[in-house]
Amino acid sequence: FPTPTSVLVIVPSTVPQNDYTLISVRNDCGASISGLIMVEVYDSDASTGIPGAEIRARWDGGESRFFTGLKPEKSPAYADFEMEPGKDYIIDMPGHADPIQQPLSAVPCTTANGERAIISYRVVFRAIG
Repeated sequence: FPTPTSVLVIVPSTVPQNDYTLISVRNDCGASISGLIMVEVYDSDASTGIPGAEIRARWDGGESRFFTGLKPEKSPAYADFEMEPGKDYIIDMPGHADPIQQPLSAVPCTTANGERAIISYRVVFRAIG
């Protein structure tokens, strides 16, 4: 008769931790930044921008992923996403940071010069530890 083989089960001792935390979400209204979600990702002391960080925007019926560092003239920390008017968006760093708590809504706004635009957002994440 064959001898049964024991099965080794490995149970993690700690819950996986996020690598980044949300620092701030601010809105703005400007013709040159109309409808943009501008994301910046920094190291733990917020002194150095991190290129290549994956950001995800999700909305009802879709999602898109984009990366920091693709516009080095702005900053290695910088990435942006163009919103569609009337939609709400949730931003996160998949597997690295929890989603923002409140959706970012692409709603009309009026600039200081009286121009019509779509509200924009600046979202900042920072590395933990």
